[in-house]
Amino acid sequence: MTADVDSEMDETDLAILHSLVKNARITLSKMSEDINVPDATISHRLKRLEREVIRGYTVILDPEKVGLEMTAIIIIQTETEKHGAVKIALSKLDEVSEVYSVSGEYDLLTKLWAHNMEELNQIINNKIRSIDGVDDLTEMIVMERVKEGTVPILV
Repeated sequence: MTADVDSEMDETDLAILHSLVKNARITLSKMSEDINVPDATISHRLKRLEREVIRGYTVILDPEKVGLEMTAIIIIQTETEKHGAVKIALSKLDEVSEVYSVSGEYDLLTKLWAHNMEELNQIINNKIRSIDGVDDLTEMIVMERVKEGTVPILV
């Protein structure tokens, strides 16, 4: 969020955002009723928020119901001169939902999804380890999802 948008945000904007986070499919009239603000105000504010704050709307899937039984967090050390290329290559993998540059002993943190352990091993060994510039990695299997954002669709 930029300083300009942050300084312009008020309780009504925050109420709209909270409402959308709870239910992105809420109607303007229901939102208006819930936060006690006229429909026209909601509509005007929402258009501005969509230009300046809201990146998009998405669907949050139940990973098990779409067959994704395995989630792993992978921390990766890269060759310094190939760091950028490794980030790009990881970002292009359908199974990878998140890629972060991090500080510390490792350079990148990724989150990936698989249907089962065999597929997870294939992704790690055949796709990730084969990326030019990946020096070392450590895999952590997620045992319990306590809180998370979106899940990719892997067909």
